[in-house]
Amino acid sequence: MIIVIYGEESFLMEQKLQALKKEYNCNEENMNLSVYRGDEDSIEIVYEDIITPPFFSEKKMVILKNPFFLTTKKIKKDNNELVFFEKCLDNDNEETLFVIYNVGKDFDERKKLVKRLRKEAKFFEIDKVNHYKLSDSTRQAVKRREATIDDDALELLLSRLGDNLNNVVLEVEKLCLYCKHITYDVVDKLVSKPLDENVFALTSAILQKDRKKMFSIYHDLMILNEEPIKLIVLIAGQMRLIYQVKLLDRKGYNDKEIGKFLGVNPYRLKYIRQEGKSFDLNELLKCLDELSKLDVQIKTGKIDKKMGLELFMIRI
Repeated sequence: MIIVIYGEESFLMEQKLQALKKEYNCNEENMNLSVYRGDEDSIEIVYEDIITPPFFSEKKMVILKNPFFLTTKKIKKDNNELVFFEKCLDNDNEETLFVIYNVGKDFDERKKLVKRLRKEAKFFEIDKVNHYKLSDSTRQAVKRREATIDDDALELLLSRLGDNLNNVVLEVEKLCLYCKHITYDVVDKLVSKPLDENVFALTSAILQKDRKKMFSIYHDLMILNEEPIKLIVLIAGQMRLIYQVKLLDRKGYNDKEIGKFLGVNPYRLKYIRQEGKSFDLNELLKCLDELSKLDVQIKTGKIDKKMGLELFMIRI
């Protein structure tokens, strides 16, 4: 039997793989489970494993992770290896469960082997959980641990963690061990601020011309050894995003449409809307122009990157 597990939500993909292991009673303890990587292991070894009958059980599982030669990645695989992969498919049998596991949705549908898999294998496509389902899933995860979470705490948690379900589950575990009623302050204290949240706060301070706040955030980022050029790129990106949100808002687009168009989750979009209300479109364009000029000056060696960013914040 050949099974393909692929998609963009690694946490749910791993859950699916674990469910298959349990269903067929395949694990290292029973010596009927093997895991290989397409970018590290020879496919000939995978083939030899597939044609070897299970010793101590009725079934065995052979997992091949990162089968890059089936994807659009521009990495060549030895033709001999591809021949052995085809032999793996030729030796499909009831005793061996051959699982192809690929994080991503980049299978090259033009390739002969992918076309064959589409005909012969059972595919499980695992998509990312949408923002609204993620909110429900998080509440359920908290409830399973006999805890509760306030609405504003949930919003802050998801705004900091984004759409990564694996990170959300790990953070929920940590928060529920800390207390059984999760408040905004608990999340703020225990869940690290992502870089883009600090950059957004810095961007907001720059646009508000609040020099005390901007240099306080800037010095915190310097303590964390953040690269000035990286900060310049991120600040410009945040300003561009605020500009795009305000522009689409003026044109009558709703939150769902804006979020889909710009690829921004609802929690971050709400934050951008709130923070961006007082910022003028012309001011945003002026700042973006100044950052573009600064980027050129740094790249041509006319100014030091750290000094350039500091002067930008002083002059703006």
